[in-house]
Amino acid sequence: MKVYRNIKEIKKKETLGRRFSLAGLVVLFLGLMVTFFPTWYPPDKPIEPGVIGFLQQYWSWLSFGALFIGFLCASAGAYFINRYARRRWPGSKLFERPDEVLERSMKGFDDKFAFYSQSLPASYVLAGPNGVTVVAVRGDKGRFVVDGDRWREPFSFMRMLTFFAREGVGNPAKDLEAQKESIRALLATGTDLAAVPIEGAAVFLNQEAQLELTNPTIPVLRADQVKDYIRSRTKEVKLSNKIVLALNDHLVKHAVYQEVDTE
Repeated sequence: MKVYRNIKEIKKKETLGRRFSLAGLVVLFLGLMVTFFPTWYPPDKPIEPGVIGFLQQYWSWLSFGALFIGFLCASAGAYFINRYARRRWPGSKLFERPDEVLERSMKGFDDKFAFYSQSLPASYVLAGPNGVTVVAVRGDKGRFVVDGDRWREPFSFMRMLTFFAREGVGNPAKDLEAQKESIRALLATGTDLAAVPIEGAAVFLNQEAQLELTNPTIPVLRADQVKDYIRSRTKEVKLSNKIVLALNDHLVKHAVYQEVDTE
């Protein structure tokens, strides 16, 4: 399997996440400092001129504003870090990004397959004899309930404690529809590729994710189920070698990447 990775985009978003997280901590710290102004300058004291006086009068509004802005920055930072930064995953001694965990779950596919990470209009794309599979990854642990096209995380105390460190499950089915449309438009520009099947799947990378599935509208998989799923789809679809070659040539031509790995 060949891997085309847009490492520049990955590093850019990882750095953005760390900057957002740092900004959130700074804003929250400043908001905390502002709450001490009534102690440092009691209300019965005269209003000081300049910035000090402004803080004396509006410290409560500034504190709430800092809490809100800090929350937004921390949430944005968690979003990017969870999706693009390396970390140690449960059950593994390796420090890996989500794309590396997903790639490892497909290790062993032959050179008819190509995996595109942040290189195409969809974040994660696998192309091969089964057509195109667009993957929505989720890295959180905890309990996830999928009922048809409804996705939710039941409330838990642990989830509340790790709120700022979570990316949230969202709705992978809706995310995939938009990405599949982008890939479909891309294939429409190629010769004999408009009919290539495009599928979507949600993959939970964290081994500690607890999945409760009731007739999901898309395949919902654990990382260790991805390889078996793709192999079963390859037996059902069976694209010709000519189409597979044309498919990968077309995608590589339109991909943006700096790293190419061959397994």
